Amino acid sequence: MEDRRVQRTRQLLERALLELIEERNYESITIQQITDRANVGRATFYLHYRDKEQLLLATIQRLQEDLARQLEPLRPADFLQERPVLNEQIFRHVERYRHLYEVLLSERGAALARHRLMAYLTSQVEHFLLRPLLALVGEPAVPTSLLASYVSGTLYTAITWWLEHPGQNTPEEMGQLVRKLTLPAIFAVLGVAPEQLVSQGRQAKQESGN
Repeated sequence: MEDRRVQRTRQLLERALLELIEERNYESITIQQITDRANVGRATFYLHYRDKEQLLLATIQRLQEDLARQLEPLRPADFLQERPVLNEQIFRHVERYRHLYEVLLSERGAALARHRLMAYLTSQVEHFLLRPLLALVGEPAVPTSLLASYVSGTLYTAITWWLEHPGQNTPEEMGQLVRKLTLPAIFAVLGVAPEQLVSQGRQAKQESGN
C-alpha cells in the first residue's frame, strides 16, 4: 500500500496536470509548469514519474481500475430486461468522474488519453459483452475485434456527446440509447434474436448442471 505522503504528492501532480490542460494544450505543458502548479520540486516529480506521459497514463489507469470494479459480464436475459447493465454502468462511472473526462477528452487534452480510453472501452466491450454472447452462438460473421471496435466507437461517441450536453440525459437514458444504437447490429452479425439468446442461455445452464 502506498505511503500517504506518496499518495498526496501524486494527487497534487495529477491535479496540477489536469488544471493546466484546462488552460492550454497538453502538448505545450512542461514538467516545470506541472511542478510549479503542484508546488513541488522537479526532483520530487522524477521520483514518481518518468515524464508527463507517465503521469497522464497513471491518471487514466486510476479511471480504468475504478470502472473495472463496477462491471460484470452480461447474461443472455439482460438483453430482454430494462435493468442497468454494461452501458449504464459505464455512464454512471463517467458521471462520477465527469470533470476528469471532460478535461481528458477535450480538444486541449492529449491524443494519448483519447487513444488509451478508446482502447480500454474496446477491450471491456469484448470481454463483458461479446464473449458471453459468442460462448452461446459461436464466431460472428465479422472479426470479433472489429465488432468490439464498432460497439466501443459508438459508446465513445455517445460519451463525448453527453459530456458536451450536460444535464440532457441521465446515465440510464444514455445507456439505453447506446443499446438501441448497437444491439440491432450485434444481433444481425450474430444472426440471432434476443429471445434465442435467452433460450440458448437457459439450455446451456441446464446442460452444465447435468
